[in-house]
Order: sequence, then structure tokens, then C-alpha cells
Amino acid sequence: MKLHQSLKSKVCILLTVFVGFTAMAQDLEEEFEAVESQDVIVEEAPVADDALDFAAEEEAAVESEEATVEAAPIEEEAPAVVEAPQEETIPVENMVEVPPQDLPLVELQIRQDNLAPYKERRETHGVYFGMDYEAINFKNLISTLDGMSYKDVFGEDTVNLVQAGIDYKFNFTLGSLSAGIFYGMGRVDAENSRSLEISKYGAAFRFTADMIMNEPYVVPYVGVNVWQMGISEKSATDSFSATTQLGYNYSLGLLIQLDWIDYETAKETTFNWGLENTFLDVYATQYAKTEAPDDPNTETDFTYGAGLRFEF
Repeated sequence: MKLHQSLKSKVCILLTVFVGFTAMAQDLEEEFEAVESQDVIVEEAPVADDALDFAAEEEAAVESEEATVEAAPIEEEAPAVVEAPQEETIPVENMVEVPPQDLPLVELQIRQDNLAPYKERRETHGVYFGMDYEAINFKNLISTLDGMSYKDVFGEDTVNLVQAGIDYKFNFTLGSLSAGIFYGMGRVDAENSRSLEISKYGAAFRFTADMIMNEPYVVPYVGVNVWQMGISEKSATDSFSATTQLGYNYSLGLLIQLDWIDYETAKETTFNWGLENTFLDVYATQYAKTEAPDDPNTETDFTYGAGLRFEF
């Protein structure tokens, strides 16, 4: 009985010790876990603060750099300094004096000012090209075919002569002198198949007073033509042709400038083609006899003509 009670008491003591040890172990475990969690919090907190501080500092540094870049003035590059090449100095004793008459001449060509007045822009040489029309009445011409006069055969009808010519023109202070060649043809018809046809070719000489005004609005001239005529007569039954000896006719005329009609076009043609002036040529002329007494009589009264003349 006593043994049983003694064993029972030992078991109770062991249980008590075990329960106490278990409770103590549980308390220690809870305290260990609490301390470990605090350590984790303490260790993690500084890392987060440092990362945030580092990010904040980096962002602030970037912003300060951008502000510095924006605020800093852009420095302009200084222009490069190019040193001029040094000229070689020639000793005075090596120089040779050249007399003025031995210096070489230099030809200077200046472009013509197309808008300048004619007096200023014209050159020493020029060219005329002209076409004109004359109505000629050979009042003293006697037909070789039947001896009838010009008036008896053709009445008041005229030989309609159309001619063209080209002239070389020399310009000087008072005006210009020109010399050239021309060729023309004309014909007149009557009843009974009668006709008279002439061809005229020769040389023309003129003085033109085209320096009176700055622009040659109206230009008087005088001239003489030296020519030969080919004369051909035809009737229903017969025909005759011959060439005369030298003859002449003299002329008085006016050149009337036409550039004012279309000034812009006139200046364009001057620039592109060298056409200085376009004129209306109005004149009166009179034909004389030829040198040979056997030639048909080519005398006329004053005959009027008109045409166009172009100056280049």
C-alpha cells in the first residue's frame, strides 16, 4: 500500500515537471519567434529607407542636371581665323620700269544696255533690212511692139513694184551712211492680153539723220539708187524683152519708229535678236532716163512708196 502511494506520488511529480517544462518551452518558443520577427522588421526597414533615399537622390540629381543643361547658355563656336597668304615681296632693285606706250592693251567688252536711249546704246556698225512697194507710171515709155505710148495702152494703171533690200550701216555723230543691194519685180496688165513686166536690181546709198533725237521717232533721209531694169512686153501676137543700161532714181523719205506700239515686245526683240528699231518707211522718188539713148524711156514724175525697214 505504501509502495503504491509512493509510486503514485512520483508519477504526479514527473507529470508536474513535464507540464512545467512544456509550458516553459512553449513560452521560450513564443519569445524566440517574437524576437526573430522584430529582427526581421528591423533589418528590412533600413533597406527600404536606403533604397527610397537612393532613388530620391538619383531623381533629384537628374532633375538638377536637366535644369543645369536648360539654364546653361549655348556657347557659339568662334569663327575660324584664316590667315591670308603672305605675298612674296619682290625687291625693288629687281623691278623694271615699263614706259606707258609699251604696256599691253586690254580689250573690255561691255554688254549693251537695251533700255538705254538709242543715241547711247547704238554701236558703230549696223544693218538695215527693208521691204517696200512702189506704184510706177512710166508716162514717157513707148512700146517697142507697136509704138503706142504707155498711157494709150495702160491708161492710169501703174506698175506695182515690190522690192526688198539689205544695207550695211555706218553710224557716226551726225547720223549714218548706208550702202546695200536690192531686187524688185512688178507688172501691169491691160486689155487685149497686153502686159508690161519689169525687174529691177542694183545698189542703194543713203544718208539717214537718226541722231536728232535720243530715240529715232521720226528720221529723215535722202538717197539714190543705181539700177538696171529688165523690161518685158507681151501682146496677143508678139513679145519683146530687153535689159537697160544703168539708170538711177533719187529719194526723199521719213522713217517713223513703230516700237512705241508694243514697247515690251520691242525691247525683248532687241535683247533676244538684236533688233534695234522697226520703222515705217514712207518716201517719194523720181526715176530718170538710162545712159543709153536706145533704151526705153524710164522717166517718171514723183512716185510714192512705202514699206517696212528693220534695223539690227
